[in-house]
Amino acid sequence: MALYEGIALIQEKQAVVLDLGTDYTKFGFTGEAAPRCIIRSEFWCTTERRFKRVYDYKTEEELYENLVHMLHRLYFRHVLVNPKERKVVVVESLLTPTLFRETLAKVLFTHYEVSGVVWADSPRLCALTLGTPVALIVSIGARDAEVAAVVHASVVLRALQSQPLAARAIHDELARLLDEDNGQELHLSDHIIEDIKVKTCFVGSRERAQQWADGEQPSPARSVQYPVAGRTAITVSGRTRELAAKPLFARDNELASLPDIVLQCIMQCPIDARRALAENILVTGGTAAMPGLKARLAHELRYLVTQPPYSSRLMVRTFKFHRAPAHDNACAWAGGALGGAADAAGTRATPRDVYARRRRLRDWVCLLDNTPPDHPHHAHQL
Repeated sequence: MALYEGIALIQEKQAVVLDLGTDYTKFGFTGEAAPRCIIRSEFWCTTERRFKRVYDYKTEEELYENLVHMLHRLYFRHVLVNPKERKVVVVESLLTPTLFRETLAKVLFTHYEVSGVVWADSPRLCALTLGTPVALIVSIGARDAEVAAVVHASVVLRALQSQPLAARAIHDELARLLDEDNGQELHLSDHIIEDIKVKTCFVGSRERAQQWADGEQPSPARSVQYPVAGRTAITVSGRTRELAAKPLFARDNELASLPDIVLQCIMQCPIDARRALAENILVTGGTAAMPGLKARLAHELRYLVTQPPYSSRLMVRTFKFHRAPAHDNACAWAGGALGGAADAAGTRATPRDVYARRRRLRDWVCLLDNTPPDHPHHAHQL
């Protein structure tokens, strides 16, 4: 047996990286440039005889069963590995519900008996792929858009922003515009609406959006026909193609649009980091790949920063965007693969025996985990 083959036998096997999103799940091995699979976060439910989403649950027991079936599909159909032999790097949002985190840990440690799990938040993993000490991560997911500032490998928690401005908001607006184009309620499925968005929609410039808002009729884009099996083709007008992403940039009295929460996140950060954050913006998520979205966001930021209330409180006028080293929807996964490969010994992983003794995870929102041991209130929280 050759020397390198013997070394390979004694080395620990690659850990797996799990990014369990609301609509899509990324799964693969550490040290690789791309996931082995990107699939919908759903599984075939034998009792209900339909595809069921992982996040469709009402009780903890139902969530447990959903995660068991979903992980079985990932391990034994897509990567074909034994869960007991590999550690897991879990990519999660900072706003993941505690119930979901605890249930996922229970499934991994007790049902699949993994040896260790690393819990890593997506903002720091995205910043890890850039190699910059300061980065502003704008994650546009399925349900929410989250903006987080990463300063020297730490997330500025007080500046964290989140709004329901993501793919679901675009889908709802697109469905409404399609009904107007075709003169009837189409009742399209989520899969068809998503396919129409990906194949036909784009984000127009700020000037054209202002013309549409003022009631003017700028030269529209070309209308297209979207074929649907078993029915007549759906008309997708140029106006619909351009205005589907309007909810992301619509402003109201609460200043809760996507550009607003980006500026509010920068404004809540330390003053000496604001300029660096504005010049190191990374837009991630599946919706970030929508044509014209990043250019429109840049134009909106440059305009809004000159308007109240930002003009007197935020002395930043330059905004620069990074191009992600991975695909927009897999940037956090790529950071997990990079971080997991760097931590080959698994020093950051929570071992199974430690979890078996405590049966809980450390969480940044829990005072028990954030209070120093020498603090006088620490004993009262145990």
